[in-house]
Amino acid sequence: MAERLGMPYDHSPLSFLKRRLSYIFRKHNLRNIEEFKQLLNSDDYLGRFHANFSVNTTEMFRDPGFWRYLRTLLKSLSISDKINVWLPEIASGEEVFSFLIIIDELELTDRFNVICQHPSLQKLNNIKKGILEDKNLEVNKSNYTRIEGQKSFNDYYTIDNNRFVLNQSLVKNIEIVHGHFLTVPAPSEVGIILFRNKMLYYDKEISVSCISKLISSLLPGGVIAIGAKEQMPDSFESGLNCLNIKEKIYKKHGFEIIWENE
Repeated sequence: MAERLGMPYDHSPLSFLKRRLSYIFRKHNLRNIEEFKQLLNSDDYLGRFHANFSVNTTEMFRDPGFWRYLRTLLKSLSISDKINVWLPEIASGEEVFSFLIIIDELELTDRFNVICQHPSLQKLNNIKKGILEDKNLEVNKSNYTRIEGQKSFNDYYTIDNNRFVLNQSLVKNIEIVHGHFLTVPAPSEVGIILFRNKMLYYDKEISVSCISKLISSLLPGGVIAIGAKEQMPDSFESGLNCLNIKEKIYKKHGFEIIWENE
């Protein structure tokens, strides 16, 4: 998998690989490893593999404390130019749609360009269209209430063919990038990175590579969120200021982006 796809699957925990490959074998009706290896040599199969192998986020506004803190932080952002927000490994729309609702309620929608990246073009196209396949509406509504949103959650979406579809006015500033973020150049002028709880799927070596690339892409003063379950490698902490130890939110040293109430 690593050799054929150019992705660091050989640095993933064995327990994670077992779970995901068991799912792939069931979903794709595969009988043995040789059949799977043959399919990996087919370009037509790779899109299907990437769409099914990745782990979706299960809830909008997951970890409501994070979103309440992020909203407070965004209120203090002194914005002059448009800022790029990068979600480097976004398999489904819950995280990005949560962010879009937050900035809509702050009346900052046109101040951000939201860059979503993933190896599955199918996943990215759904995000660009505002589509969630797995709705979890009651959980999403409950989380929205817990972040003390300004509106009714029902105002933000419609149901079309049993799929959640976010209001199109909110997804107008989404940019999609096809490919794994470690294998293609990073976007420029990035002010915010949301990479929450993604390093759980990699070993320490690749986690360090991930953080190195992400922080290198951040503007001075930019913010990166890695998630409550993660640990920032010690080698990077000298160049960062921890804004929230519980939610693992860090600011890169410098002042190209200003947070007035930090």
